[in-house]
Amino acid sequence: MQPNRIAIIEGDGIGPDLIAQVDKVANLLNSKYNSGIEITRFPYGADYYIKTGISLPAEFVEHLSKNYDVILLGPLGDPRIPDMKNAKDIILGFRHQLNLSMNIHPVKLYRSWLSSVKDTEMKKTDFLIIRENIEGYTALSENFINRGKDTELVLRSNIFTRKNMEQFTRGSFKYVKKQGRERICFIDRSALFSVSHQLWQSVIDEVSSEYPNISVNYMQINTAINELINKSDEFDVIVTPNDCGDVLSTLSTAITGGFGLFFSIEVNPDLISFYRIMQSASPKLAGHNTANPLSAIIAFRFILNELSLLAEAEVLAQAIQNNFENHWVTIDLGGIMGTEEVGDYICDFISRAV
Repeated sequence: MQPNRIAIIEGDGIGPDLIAQVDKVANLLNSKYNSGIEITRFPYGADYYIKTGISLPAEFVEHLSKNYDVILLGPLGDPRIPDMKNAKDIILGFRHQLNLSMNIHPVKLYRSWLSSVKDTEMKKTDFLIIRENIEGYTALSENFINRGKDTELVLRSNIFTRKNMEQFTRGSFKYVKKQGRERICFIDRSALFSVSHQLWQSVIDEVSSEYPNISVNYMQINTAINELINKSDEFDVIVTPNDCGDVLSTLSTAITGGFGLFFSIEVNPDLISFYRIMQSASPKLAGHNTANPLSAIIAFRFILNELSLLAEAEVLAQAIQNNFENHWVTIDLGGIMGTEEVGDYICDFISRAV
């Protein structure tokens, strides 16, 4: 069997606690299904940066892209490092070296009691947010002019290129088709930024003509926020520029259970995928068996799908759902379980599955 090679950077704080549960699940799947999952850990994080002054070694990203199938990154952040410099170096290093133009946030409400929004009992919230990941405000330059004077100001510029829009949009439609979804809602700030909206709409109209089975509609960000709160079950796929995507992803975490369930997938369709656990690193909680490992475990389920380990992905999905149905969750979700216990219940379900 061809090995399925996963590169993991555990990250900071609770990162090793979360990844330990992924390891537990992977080892069980290898034993039960002969899955061929090979996990390699790399030490890059706050401790490594403080010791060496290096965030990521030269050629490391290229090495991973040539020798591994998937990358999983744990939470980053350490109060010993000002302005999260090493975290930014790592994330942006992967993003720009691999040209990860798509950022995918799967949004699913597993049980109604997880939501901060009322009246979710009958809603089947399950959609994707696909946000542009390289341009817009992530590529902006900020500069002081006349600093320290009465005329002091900051000049900020955002950049959008048709080339990147086309790459992102084509990748998004291709991903939507692969996932078997059929409805895209493009959300932006068209009332404020009508020129960039015209370019976006031109590119989307052009690409959508090649996908007649995928419908497209357009929505303002203000309207979308209200619709997400009240009608989250009516969305299938949201495609959006980065600034709107940031807002919509944050809102969606509240709808579905918080950051303990939040992960993202940064994608270049022609290269390796980069999975990120989006929880805070929370260094004070490290090693205390209180961190919620479900974001990492759910991300791993998506990794199994990407690796075409479909039986393994399905049994893990059932195990995750079983945990929610029985309220076997950590304190941030209103449960009483520890990190290890959540992972143990997942593994127990897999062990007993036919």
